[in-house]
Amino acid sequence: MNIRHSFRYQLRDQAPAIGVFYGVLVGMIILNLIFLPFAGPNANLTITSGGITAPTAFFAFILSLCAFKDSFLMGMQHGVSRRSHFAARIGAMGAVCAILAVADEVYTLLIALLSVFFPKSFFAHSLYEMCYCSDMIQSGRDFTYTVNTTGITVLLSIVFSFFLLLAVCAFGYLITVLNYRLNKTGKIILWCGWPGLFIAGSAFLEANPQLANSLVPALIALARLTLSTLPRLCVTCLMLTAVFSGLTWLLMRRAYVKK
Repeated sequence: MNIRHSFRYQLRDQAPAIGVFYGVLVGMIILNLIFLPFAGPNANLTITSGGITAPTAFFAFILSLCAFKDSFLMGMQHGVSRRSHFAARIGAMGAVCAILAVADEVYTLLIALLSVFFPKSFFAHSLYEMCYCSDMIQSGRDFTYTVNTTGITVLLSIVFSFFLLLAVCAFGYLITVLNYRLNKTGKIILWCGWPGLFIAGSAFLEANPQLANSLVPALIALARLTLSTLPRLCVTCLMLTAVFSGLTWLLMRRAYVKK
């Protein structure tokens, strides 16, 4: 089994989950269309797709958490080197992210098309449009958002989703490889330590408001520096993917088959 076969195996291994995910989304649309003729005037049958990439990113993260052990053991049984398995994983991860990015945009366009015929029941904008193509207008105490959409937005939305999902998948895969390498004690420390550190850090910042007042503006400035435009976001996600993938390789290169 070479890199190509390992790549195809890993891609096929994740295909059913992707089908189920988008099958559920399309099923919600179908159910809405079925019940729409029977709905009363005050019924609230509305499907909104305000940034479908956000739940897709969570799905991609879970998908990556389940992507290592079985494929790694299968590769080891068929003589696939760790280097070949890692290279195939990078390719499969890129292919999956591309599929998810395109599918998200197709789903958003489908909802947008249905909103033409059923304006009160369907509403859709991509996460890219909401983040980079929207304007907030204040009217008294109320806030309204307007989204400026053009033809090029479809392509830019796919690019945005691809790089975002790529970083999320790389992070999820790093966690699952790290979890595989740890023993039982290490796993307990890992999964119990993060919540403990978060709680302790929150309490420490609450007890030191001056530090919090300095840290929050710094984090906001960092977010603006790295995420304020689409090219910056793409570069940031690509750098995170490289860092996560590099750490993953360091863990994977000495991974052994656990009985």
